[in-house]
Amino acid sequence: MGQVLHGSATTTEAVRRAIQHSQESLRALAKRYGVNQKTVASWSRAMWGEFVYDLSAASVARSLVRAANSFGGVTRQWLFDNPKSVVLERTADAARFHALLVELSGHYRVQLRLCAPMKAWEKGRVERAIRYLRERFLAGRKIFSVEQGNRELRAFIDGIAHRRPHPKLPQRTVLDCLCEERERLLALPGAPFATDTVVSVVADKTAFVRFDTNDYSVPSKFARAVLTLAADDAVVRVLDGTIEIARHARSWKRRDVIEAPEHREELLAEKRRARDARGRDRLRTIAPDIETLFERWVLGGKNVAIMTMRTTKLLDLYGEDVLKAAVKE
Repeated sequence: MGQVLHGSATTTEAVRRAIQHSQESLRALAKRYGVNQKTVASWSRAMWGEFVYDLSAASVARSLVRAANSFGGVTRQWLFDNPKSVVLERTADAARFHALLVELSGHYRVQLRLCAPMKAWEKGRVERAIRYLRERFLAGRKIFSVEQGNRELRAFIDGIAHRRPHPKLPQRTVLDCLCEERERLLALPGAPFATDTVVSVVADKTAFVRFDTNDYSVPSKFARAVLTLAADDAVVRVLDGTIEIARHARSWKRRDVIEAPEHREELLAEKRRARDARGRDRLRTIAPDIETLFERWVLGGKNVAIMTMRTTKLLDLYGEDVLKAAVKE
């Protein structure tokens, strides 16, 4: 029994299956089956998107990983425009991709492709999807944060965009076509791809490390230590070797100071101990017999730090001779 195509359809299910499982280039597949290259590259019209803080290569990699997880598989090719975060150099058809994207594509077994300059029609379906989101999602909507925008965008895509009729197969929804297409995606690798930005940092004398112009606190005992910082778009982690010693929400401000309360308390306690030790050393130098007085304070349940501070004030008021005489008594 032959298949009856919809009036606008250009491929049968058998052809789509053959295309999805083929390792040939888009150009070769399009020529073999007599279809446009865009038909080969995209069929279900399913979409995924997110708001981000920056357009660096690390941000692009994180978005690609999240998109693959959302679709439950990976396409055989990723088609990009020519942003500097993706392609570092290009001469005619020869291009040098960012090393992180090359590593990511190898992990997912995906071919990286670029649109030809000045040929917008090569990514027409992407542009139409962006226009659809601008007109149907962004128009008239107020977005106050990346988190709010992504929550609402995800709800819009799942509840509206994927439930609309397919442009070429109006008797089916985009979600129906995605379910069929999902079976032909490449399986996700067993191990996730690490998209964290990892750098070596040195904590300053006040136990802060700097990343992207912002300062993040670490425990005071790591002041002036060489540490490792790992950051994604939400969290900044600081590690001593393989041990995590601090975790902060990432700040996207400029010259911001992010400090954990427990780190400040540790630093203040250390300063108090140092101050107390200096006070006791001063008293010991002037009156060596004061060690007996320290022991009596401890046995009497008194706070040695407070008693040391009071004794130091008396020393400043009455002088060394009076202190020595009082200690002997």
